[in-house]
Amino acid sequence: MAINRRRFIQWGLGGLLLPTRQIIASTQSTPHLFSCHTNQQHQHFVSLLDLTQKTCIDIPLPDRGHGVALHPSGEQLAVFGRRPGWFVDLINLETQTLAYRIQPQANRHYYGHGVFSADGQYLFCSENDYANGVGMIGIYATKNGDYLGEIPSHGIGPHEIGLIGDDNTLVVANGGIHTHPDLPRIKTNLTTMAPNLAYVDIKSGGRMQRFEPPAKWRQLSIRHLAIAPDDDQIAIAMQYEGQAHHQPPLIALQQGDQPLKLLSAPPNIQRKMRNYCGSVAFDKTGQYFAVSSPRGGLVTYWSTDGGYLRVQPHTDACGLAALTDGLLISDGQGELIKINNKFQQTASWHYADRRWDNHMIAS
Repeated sequence: MAINRRRFIQWGLGGLLLPTRQIIASTQSTPHLFSCHTNQQHQHFVSLLDLTQKTCIDIPLPDRGHGVALHPSGEQLAVFGRRPGWFVDLINLETQTLAYRIQPQANRHYYGHGVFSADGQYLFCSENDYANGVGMIGIYATKNGDYLGEIPSHGIGPHEIGLIGDDNTLVVANGGIHTHPDLPRIKTNLTTMAPNLAYVDIKSGGRMQRFEPPAKWRQLSIRHLAIAPDDDQIAIAMQYEGQAHHQPPLIALQQGDQPLKLLSAPPNIQRKMRNYCGSVAFDKTGQYFAVSSPRGGLVTYWSTDGGYLRVQPHTDACGLAALTDGLLISDGQGELIKINNKFQQTASWHYADRRWDNHMIAS
């Protein structure tokens, strides 16, 4: 496979030693939130919320948004178009306006997620090379949106990506599903799916490690991931593309060179998840993580050793964001719910005339 690294290396990242990752932490008990939404008129926005001051600023998007990523400085927000995505909007958070819009190269579209480099100079986007049926990670300069090159995702259908603690390695959820923008929601290879979790060196684009579900669960699409704050443990949320009556494990843990550790909830809860998980997040302390199942109308909680803790019913819940003292949950009815570390609801906010999209982040 030909890999376009020339412009990328010209910018210096091919040999760059990145500094220690900066961490954005809120000093307020109630944080700022960033999430996409769609209103009843089918208009699309990204929302900048300050729940302390009870303010919400909506910035229009050209189409439906999906994931968002916060620049290490806290001054910029990247908003990714939903698959097949044709835009990434960079928002200036100081002026609360669109700084510039990135568009994909020829024969590429975005998959809805991305992450900034630790020093904030580069933005990595999960992309589909639909002409060749392979996943790529596009690389862009954050100061002006210039395209710098790409590296392989080492799989098909890369979705969520993250940066682990060495600041030089991407972890990529390759869903294994081939799509084409001419058939935007059609999955063309369900019988030959090969999902994986790949570790990719951002300097060379080389694959460091790759982990796959067992052969019997090859239709488990690895879609979303969260990285524990202290030890780079990866929590994984999956979506099953096989028979509806099957009940495969939908959640996994992975760390270092260890294989995927597949997790299942008690049978009655597993059935209710309807073979679909939407988002995953660790709490700030890294003591537990949560996984949403919007089709099942619930959120499950898990210990970091893989133990099932509890379930919380919540209709159409999907977005999850870590707080200093718990989690926030968003849903398709405009509701935001705050959960403390004892899994108790402590606050809620309702925003009429909007459907929160699948993901959100807090700072």
